[in-house]
Amino acid sequence: MNYNFSYIFPQMKRETLSQASVHRFLDKPLGCKMYDKAFVLPSKDLWKDGKCFGGVVTKEGEFVESSAWHEGKRCDKYDFDPSKAKEDAGIVIYMGFYNSCWGHAITDNLKKLWYLKTEECKSLLKQGAKLIYLTIDNKPQPSYVKRLFELADADIDSFELVTEITRFDKIFVPDNSFIADNGQRYFTQPYVDSINLIKKNVSSTIKGNNIYPEKIYFTRTHIRSQRDWGEMSIERVFKKKGYHIIAPEEKTVEEQIAFLMNCTYFATTEGSISHNVVFCQPKTEVTIVRKCYDVNKYQMAVNEVSDVNVTYIDAHNSTKAPNEAPWVGPFFLYNNEQLLKWNGSFFINFPLWMRPIWWLYKNQDKNIVRRAMRLHAKLINYEV
Repeated sequence: MNYNFSYIFPQMKRETLSQASVHRFLDKPLGCKMYDKAFVLPSKDLWKDGKCFGGVVTKEGEFVESSAWHEGKRCDKYDFDPSKAKEDAGIVIYMGFYNSCWGHAITDNLKKLWYLKTEECKSLLKQGAKLIYLTIDNKPQPSYVKRLFELADADIDSFELVTEITRFDKIFVPDNSFIADNGQRYFTQPYVDSINLIKKNVSSTIKGNNIYPEKIYFTRTHIRSQRDWGEMSIERVFKKKGYHIIAPEEKTVEEQIAFLMNCTYFATTEGSISHNVVFCQPKTEVTIVRKCYDVNKYQMAVNEVSDVNVTYIDAHNSTKAPNEAPWVGPFFLYNNEQLLKWNGSFFINFPLWMRPIWWLYKNQDKNIVRRAMRLHAKLINYEV
């Protein structure tokens, strides 16, 4: 895997280089712990005090960190009355705390699926054990997440969503194969195996002699999100460079992954959409346009999973994004000096003050910004 940081802002080079030097593969065996008479706490008070609450709590009242949305100080248990918990005498296998945001669906949601392939899990299921899970919003996962699980040989409809505080006789909690630790993101071989299984099943599902573009650009412009401003100008640059523009949400899950598996060049903006890199083939030339002053550790991890060559471009002036949490947006993208340098050919670069969309972004209603931040907080990405 190689990185090219020739097109990032000077003030971002030190941190970016530091994060790129972190080796994110953990060569460690994974196991599964059993807890007697433990409690499952569904999601509650999402992001109160900047935390995501819920998970497994032992009968002694200890929070099982590997049951959280992800490990770290922003995830915790909440106060509850054990005597009022629902009682279930069964044996359950805790399969995770799911988030329907696509980037987390292909990272955090998959991190316990490895356990389904073990003989221990198969034996427990034969004994009548149930598979259970939690979600950020206490609602079932959407169809695209269900399909992703199917491609990983897992039927989420056979899992039971826990929506009230419940004490189970025995709870088995598998280790995570994609791990949050000290603000970093790491992965293990079982996570890679899950991704490879998805790719293998996509290959067998997609029939016919399909011809895929060599160069693809995944765009968010069809979503019309109030968190993203100006991507059309980025999209035009890549289109002129021969990239085929694709709105992934308009494709099936299999089609999205098939495009990624069969391209030689992949480009997109950073965020959930760029985590799709995990499905690219090794040595794919990847170009990621960053939207704020932040180094996305999830992205660094999935880059390493796929062993791709990555070029980062800083093409933003996201002044509305808060300094303490720049990843929540809203973002402003434009064809600035860094993008022009990468483009390597003549391209008219109007100053910001001549761009109407800049003034719309700069002067947007503060309530819109707050709503966008609240929506984002509910969906994703408070970094640990």
